[in-house]
Order: sequence, then C-alpha cells, then structure tokens
Amino acid sequence: MQSATKDGTGEVRHELEPLTSRFPQLSDAEAATWMSGTMGDPRVPGPSTYWIDAIVELPEATHAGLLKAASASELPLPEDFSSQLRGAIPAGQVLNSRELDERFSQGRFVSNVYVATDGRTVILSTLFQ
Repeated sequence: MQSATKDGTGEVRHELEPLTSRFPQLSDAEAATWMSGTMGDPRVPGPSTYWIDAIVELPEATHAGLLKAASASELPLPEDFSSQLRGAIPAGQVLNSRELDERFSQGRFVSNVYVATDGRTVILSTLFQ
C-alpha cells in the first residue's frame, strides 16, 4: 500500500494570519514562508487531511522560549517536508522534542516542530482534518 502524498497548488505563501489563527504559539511571528494543501488523491471522496509546512521567524524572546523546550539532539525534518521550502531553512542545527511537538499538536493538529539553534527560526510540519 502506498502512503498518501502531499498535494497542493505549489504556491509559496508569506501572509501570517492563516498561520497565527491556527497556531496561537506563533501569534507574534514576524515573517513566514509556507505552503499547504491536502494529502492523497483529490479524486477520492471523503474527508480531507490537510498539511502545512512553514518556516517562521519569531521575536528573539519567543524563539528562546521554544529553544529551551527543544532536546539537545538534532533530528532530520520529515522526508515529505516541502522541497520548495527546504532552501529557506537556515544552515545549521535544528532541534526537536516531544514537548515542542505537543505544544503545536492540540485538537485536530499533529505537528513536528523544529527550532533552529542559529537565528530566530521555527520549522513546522503539520497535518490536520
């Protein structure tokens, strides 16, 4: 059986409101580069699973708070993180933790969250219905 793949328009977006309205943890975001779409074949009926991949710049204090919640080990981004966005990820180490994932995985959202150790960047990969 083949796993569902990400489908979308291919549009790279920069407006903040769609992210900040879904993720109150990003309410003070200063800039974002993101994409979204649905999982799987759009011809198949039924409820859709949506995805968002985002690279978000935060104020220094907000970033520092998230960095404290990250583990000391570097984990790779999900393999299906948008290839169009990968080039916008700052060079250097990105950290993840279960606590970070849980902070952004409330209700119908399931997130993988990574914090860059250099700069003020958070990387988010989320699925929801």
